[in-house]
Amino acid sequence: MNFTTYQIMAFIGAIAGMAIVFGLGFIEGRRAVRKDWEQYANDASHQAEQLRATLHKVRHDLDICRHNAAQAIEAMTEERDRHAEQATTLQLRLTTAQERIADLTPLTLTAEDITSLRIVNKQLLVAAQTYAGLNLLDQARFASTACERLGLVIDRVAAAIPGEPAQQEAAA
Repeated sequence: MNFTTYQIMAFIGAIAGMAIVFGLGFIEGRRAVRKDWEQYANDASHQAEQLRATLHKVRHDLDICRHNAAQAIEAMTEERDRHAEQATTLQLRLTTAQERIADLTPLTLTAEDITSLRIVNKQLLVAAQTYAGLNLLDQARFASTACERLGLVIDRVAAAIPGEPAQQEAAA
């Protein structure tokens, strides 16, 4: 099989044409792949930038939350200290009041004391009647007024003292 010059030239031209078409296809393919990779790189860079912005925002929010928590703890500590001071003050006042009550307890009147006062009041009434019988009208008026006033005082004190009203009524 003999090939002519034209055939050889056509064969070389066909090979050269295929090489050119293959080269152009290869270059265009590389350009398309590079373009895809650049797009992927841009997308990844954009996502990384968004993640950095989100991370920065989250860190900022975390700092704000920590600051708010610190302020809340400080406020609660101050309130607890204030309540502790108030509790101490109230405990001191209670202790003082209890001491004063203990000091005044022996001075309080009992139902027996009220009975004794009612007896004295009756004796004062007897004295007023005696003065009136002796025709000493000024002394009788004075004793009668004192008897009425003492009776009112005894009734007020008796109402304030816890006890059996029947005993107080019986003594009267």
